[in-house]
Amino acid sequence: MLCFRVTKFDPRFRDASGAYTRDDWISIGDIGSEFDGVILTPQSYLAVENAYISTALAFFDESGIESLQIGSLENHGEYSNSELTLANGHVCSILEIADIARLNLRCVIWCRLSSDTAFLHFGYDYYMYIGVPAPCPHATEFAHRSGLFVESFDSPYRNVT
Repeated sequence: MLCFRVTKFDPRFRDASGAYTRDDWISIGDIGSEFDGVILTPQSYLAVENAYISTALAFFDESGIESLQIGSLENHGEYSNSELTLANGHVCSILEIADIARLNLRCVIWCRLSSDTAFLHFGYDYYMYIGVPAPCPHATEFAHRSGLFVESFDSPYRNVT
């Protein structure tokens, strides 16, 4: 499996330990705050959130992944929507994956999505990890055009139980 970290953070601005050194927003809760002289607006937040979700779906589309299973679900009691099944073991369609990714990015829930050949994980500070069975040059290019950075990097949540 090929593993990637997908972020809005330019790797050129990481220190020797890998920490990002610029002042940048890390959650939906930062809307209205100023970073590097620019106020994070709901519109600019949503553009980045949509880029993350579209990038994840592009990787799965290019890999032929049609579903992933929910695991390690947290905070689901705080979210209720009769149209979305949030339960460990539930196999999600691509459309459900998009909705669940959005909830993860907004810190409404946290879960891992996985199959035998792919995964989608979300970390602190707006980090997304993707695992796919084969290279995805078109999805990687899509991410770059969307302003995101794709780095070879295994998910720290991959082997956590």
